[in-house]
Parts: sequence; structure tokens; C-alpha cells
Amino acid sequence: MIVQDEIINSCKGFKILKPEIRSVLKTLRRELPWAFPRGILSIAFVDDDRCCELHEKFLNDPSKTDVITFPGDEVFDVPVRLPSGRARGRIEEDFFAGEIVICVDQAQRAALQYGTTPEDEILLYLVHGFLHLAGIDDLEEADRKLMRSCEKEAIEILRSRNIAPLKTLRFPKK
Repeated sequence: MIVQDEIINSCKGFKILKPEIRSVLKTLRRELPWAFPRGILSIAFVDDDRCCELHEKFLNDPSKTDVITFPGDEVFDVPVRLPSGRARGRIEEDFFAGEIVICVDQAQRAALQYGTTPEDEILLYLVHGFLHLAGIDDLEEADRKLMRSCEKEAIEILRSRNIAPLKTLRFPKK
């Protein structure tokens, strides 16, 4: 049996090909120099209403947000840089790596605000959540600098492997 990460799309009008997202996750696990929790990762694509509901329920904040990351069975409080060539995070069906909830509506707004594309914003949110699970935080200024640097490194890796930009996303009409 092949064990795969779980990808859920509950955003009306949003279309995604799961193999493309799985390719991103596989590459991040294999090529980023950070340890990553073992287990199945859940990725959920949601709209504003669902994201705000989760944000309020779990973080006591009803405001709109771009990505919410929930840790799984293994919690990495600090990032651990792996030696070159060491095996990265593994998918093991008996473990849960965590969940990344991505707000599709916010990606569309941010793309207009920052002059990017919604596809680029979705990829950034996916990378950002992945890095949170690897123990990289962004609450303090020094942590934010590390997060931005790691995001850039991850996206460069994905671009060099022709995995980015994402090519199969379709967004709801606004």
C-alpha cells in the first residue's frame, strides 16, 4: 500500500490537482535541510468562513488569516538542520505529521495587494506551514528573518525542480 499525504479541498469553485501538491510536499521533505515530523500530512484548502471559524476556535482570533498550522504527533519546537545527504521526513501511516489549512480567498486578495499571483500565494502558504511544522517560527523579529530566508530557499528549490510555480490551480470567480 502506498501511503500518501491527505489533501482536502472544501473551497467552492477552487480546483487543484492533488499530484501537483504531493510533488511539492515530497520535494520539500526530501530537499529542505530541516528535520520534519514523520507521518501523514493533511493539507486543507478552505474559504474565508471556514478559516475564520478555525482561527477563532483554536487560536481565539476570529480575524481572516492566510494559513493555520496544527502540529501532529511529533512537535518540533526548534528547527533542526540536517547534515547533507541525511534522509528527510518520512511518511509513516502510524504517525500524523500535522495539518496545514490554507485560505484560498486570502491568497486571491494577497495576490492583488502584493502584485503576485494567487498560485504564488498558495505555494508560499504551503511552504510557510511546512516550515512551521519543521519548528521554524515567526513570532519574534529574528525568527521572522529565518522564516523569510527559509521560505525563499524552499521556493527556489521548487522552481529549480520545475515544481513551482503551481500550474493546475483554478480559482473561484470573485
